[in-house]
Amino acid sequence: MTDNNNNNDSNRINILIDGDVIAYEAAFIAQYPVEWEDDLWTLHADMGRAKDYIHERITELEERLGAKSTTIAFSDRANFRRKLNPMYKSNRRSSFKPIILKACREWMMDTYNSECWPNLEADDVLSILATERPNRLDTRIIVSIDKDFHGVPGRWYNFRKDEYHYPSEEEADKFHLLQAVMGDHTDGYSGVPGYGLKTAQKYLEKNGYTWEAVSQLYAKKELPESEALMNAWMARLLRKDDYNIKQKEITYLWMPTSYQPADKRKYSQAVHSVTGKLGEEDTTLFPHAPFTPLPNASSKEPKTTALTTG
Repeated sequence: MTDNNNNNDSNRINILIDGDVIAYEAAFIAQYPVEWEDDLWTLHADMGRAKDYIHERITELEERLGAKSTTIAFSDRANFRRKLNPMYKSNRRSSFKPIILKACREWMMDTYNSECWPNLEADDVLSILATERPNRLDTRIIVSIDKDFHGVPGRWYNFRKDEYHYPSEEEADKFHLLQAVMGDHTDGYSGVPGYGLKTAQKYLEKNGYTWEAVSQLYAKKELPESEALMNAWMARLLRKDDYNIKQKEITYLWMPTSYQPADKRKYSQAVHSVTGKLGEEDTTLFPHAPFTPLPNASSKEPKTTALTTG
């Protein structure tokens, strides 16, 4: 951790940086093509230049935001959303990545205070760190360019646009339902056909930002509620109560507050496929346990109580 040693926690600003973005930027600007002869080109990269860029970028962000400490988050190679939905970000798998991207990432993890948690994307790690212990004295600021942080209560800074955002819990929950309706084609999941940002906003403002309104719209388009819930899982970044930081495992998946236990049971197999936990009744229902990728999985059945307004 970059720590500038301030003993007054009430004035302490901790910035939480999306390391995936910084590493990609550094790796991209550090590479260049070389023409050796007619029709023969190779691609080279200067790791020293990449390191300089990373150091300068992080120092700039720390100074701009008055940071006393810095944590950088990275995505794990495994991804719980792809375990639920194989199409999640599938359009990105074949894209050509900068040749020293992996080296930049490894160097950053060795050099800075970094976090990379099993089955999570960097965005989930940042969201969990930003929402844990709401009574804490320090101020935590997410630093990222990802619009998904409109769905996380707290503070975040878009360094590419030089914009500050302060979504409340209510605003974050509304944004989550908005994304469940409109989907996110760049992330590989569709919402309700024909509903983009403006039409989704208009519908929810008229009918209410509730899960009932979302599921009714899916039903109107002859889409099952299971698809609506899947898109809601794709859209929502994990928050503090969804993840056990000590054990490094997912404990809950979001469920609408309107769901009764019987409703939640319909989706228990999907839930347990990423939480890695099966209770006795579930073992009877699903004799072949679903994929359990997470470490320290126990046999205790997780609670799937709702965490947000639905």
